[in-house]
Amino acid sequence: MATETANAAPIDGAHEWLNLVDLVLRGLHHDLNNRIGSLSAMVELLQMGDAPADGTAYETLAGDLARLGEANRMIRLVPRDQTAGEEPLILDDVLADVFAVHRFLHDVRDVPVTIVPTRYVEPVRCERWALLHVLVILLMEAKQLAKDSGTMVRAATESDEQTVRVQFQIGVPALADAPASLGAYAESVAATFGGSVTRRAGVAELRMPTLKARRASARRSP
Repeated sequence: MATETANAAPIDGAHEWLNLVDLVLRGLHHDLNNRIGSLSAMVELLQMGDAPADGTAYETLAGDLARLGEANRMIRLVPRDQTAGEEPLILDDVLADVFAVHRFLHDVRDVPVTIVPTRYVEPVRCERWALLHVLVILLMEAKQLAKDSGTMVRAATESDEQTVRVQFQIGVPALADAPASLGAYAESVAATFGGSVTRRAGVAELRMPTLKARRASARRSP
């Protein structure tokens, strides 16, 4: 699977993102193998006429097919795709995909994450892959440190008319020591949509302009 388009501009730390993609692909490969094994066993039972008569065989098949579909969706999400262009995005939808990708990062997938409820967050506008990549990395950094310190990650979002903020917070003041190359990639990608990444005591934060702010800025431009 190609993770860069042929004419995509290089981004600082991109090789570290590719290493992270390798980890995701290993998780996907493991899950796909499990699903294929389960489907093969069920098909064999059906062919032999030994499938349970209560309909659970079809429920199992439907469940495995749904998980295969989710794995296929993850494969489409991970690459850097510069063909789609910018689009209005609901942050909660992108965060749901971020957490879905993390289910295939076996080293940190069991680190608990508490999601702080938010009444409303302003929509944003950017390329979906770019926002997803930045948030996957920031959550990865927070989870690694939370795992090492035996704590959990607290995910929170908030916004005003101008700015959307996404925070991943842990209970130890060590996020400033996150891997430099992964940080460089997240910061470079965030800059492409007017965002910025900061790290301070126990908090990794993305700030980016709201859709309203982007539109207002475009109207003011000559």
